[in-house]
Amino acid sequence: MITGIRDPFAGPLTHRDLDDTPEDGNRYEVIDGELHVTPFANTGHQRAVTRLVVLLANHVAAEGIGEVFTSGLKVVLDELTGVGPDVVYIAKEDVALIRDDGFYGAPAMVVEVLSSKPSLDTRVKRDKYARAGSRYYWIVDPAARTLWEYRLDGTDYVAVAEVSGDDRFRPELFPRLEIALGRLWAGSL
Repeated sequence: MITGIRDPFAGPLTHRDLDDTPEDGNRYEVIDGELHVTPFANTGHQRAVTRLVVLLANHVAAEGIGEVFTSGLKVVLDELTGVGPDVVYIAKEDVALIRDDGFYGAPAMVVEVLSSKPSLDTRVKRDKYARAGSRYYWIVDPAARTLWEYRLDGTDYVAVAEVSGDDRFRPELFPRLEIALGRLWAGSL
């Protein structure tokens, strides 16, 4: 149990331990049996996540190719890993893996927006998503006004695109979508 003193002989944490986390505004994730806690996200992070979810959800719905979720969705990659990516795209063929308590499997795409713990997103989660088999991984850095798109190649990600500032981004995963990156960073639309 995460909220109390855990018996050191009880073994590693599992995704089920996330059900016992406090509702204190922090994001709790278990990756390979270890607890990771992330504090409240800053405004730039939330702005980028919200706008990206709207753009992706509208596109995915119009194309009829799956569903898009925000970090409130628990993604269970394996018994010892339950995470809450900032944005999750679940392809139509994988929608059956959605349960009441989350998604069980590797989403077609996960997006992490950098904030207080960038190494968690750029190393720990990136490696875990690759090992789990998520086909695409995007990292968004609102402070640097940059988005990186990675595609799974074997057991690791290869860079597909790096787009910055106000440039337009055409994701490999969504060939009919164009995202004006400036919309993700702007203080108002």
